[in-house]
Amino acid sequence: MTALLDVSNLSVRFPVMEQGIFRRQVSEMTAVNKVSFSLPQGGNLGIVGESGSGKTTLVRAILRALDPSEGAAIFQSQHGAVDLCQLNQDQLKPLRKEMQMIFQDPFASLNPRMKVGEIVAEPLVIHEPESAESHRERVIDMLERVGLDRDAVSRFPHAFSGGQRQRIGIARALILNPALVVCDEAVSALDVSVQAQVLNLLKDLQQDMNLTYLFVAHDLNVVRYFCDETLVMYQGSIVESGPVDKLFEHPVHDYTKLLLSAIPSIDPDQTLTPLDRSTLGLD
Repeated sequence: MTALLDVSNLSVRFPVMEQGIFRRQVSEMTAVNKVSFSLPQGGNLGIVGESGSGKTTLVRAILRALDPSEGAAIFQSQHGAVDLCQLNQDQLKPLRKEMQMIFQDPFASLNPRMKVGEIVAEPLVIHEPESAESHRERVIDMLERVGLDRDAVSRFPHAFSGGQRQRIGIARALILNPALVVCDEAVSALDVSVQAQVLNLLKDLQQDMNLTYLFVAHDLNVVRYFCDETLVMYQGSIVESGPVDKLFEHPVHDYTKLLLSAIPSIDPDQTLTPLDRSTLGLD
């Protein structure tokens, strides 16, 4: 299967500045350390790990919301393979329509002063300046595909529930028919029942639009349901990777075992007994 994205030895380091009036850099903090992976066209790759493990920093560096310190991210665009890490902002702009992100917080990621129609149409205004009527029809079609009524275009985000707002965010991300969609904790702020609805919606849209997902999450049950392959990140590095079922049933790294031991059982009478970090040498 053709790889849509090949990441090789990607690192992100941030400067650590001296305290005081005359600040200077005294060291560096490594947030992502030489990460490599391949994401096939049409696949679902999950990235898991606790808060601070580097998941979001990694995907933001791939999308060039952050500048990577080193490494390569080869993306198979419509015009051929490009290294995202080597492009300037002008070169990246035409590629933005092929790579989109669904954000974690459905409340903070939508402009409360804009109507839903304007929010979803904004990528079209930037990348495909057509007539307003053409935009409107595409927006209505996209909103209906994510399960919202056409009258949503004239309403403001505050009039919708959290799950509906996330559907608006999904519509905005998919309005340009991207190839790669990064889901950064896209269902973590939703109730469990709404999570299932949104995940099933994403799967349906993947079949209809030939999407490829890079799925960041801390809920391992969600990753097991949604993803084909999984990367486990710990302190900025990939410590284990592989097919989801294999990784869940036969974990190798102690950190993976620690994460899996903290998953609650569906049986309310079963006691949760997570492993101790210190005994595993992870502290």
